Amino acid sequence: MGLFSFDGGKKESQPPNTRSQRKLCWESRDAFFQCLDKADILDAMDPKNSKSIKSHCKVENEKFEENCAHSWIKYFKEKRVIDFKREQTIKRIEQEAKQRERNQ
Repeated sequence: MGLFSFDGGKKESQPPNTRSQRKLCWESRDAFFQCLDKADILDAMDPKNSKSIKSHCKVENEKFEENCAHSWIKYFKEKRVIDFKREQTIKRIEQEAKQRERNQ
């Protein structure tokens, strides 16, 4: 415990940032997100989904949290939702453009 420690003396264990560790993190993330897809869950950070995640993707979630830094976990979960919304917006715009072309 450091004199000016802000973590209450707790040493949080973070995986080392090596190429092999990043690869393991990405593989764990992909497995977790595949499980979420199968369970039809988009937002893993939404508290409403926590029970469903625990029942469908408990092992994958534990591996993901074990193999990735907490800041990466938050980033990946947020990015998943943002990417989905972005794809939906692009599809909508493309459909609207096709519709306008047909109407001309």
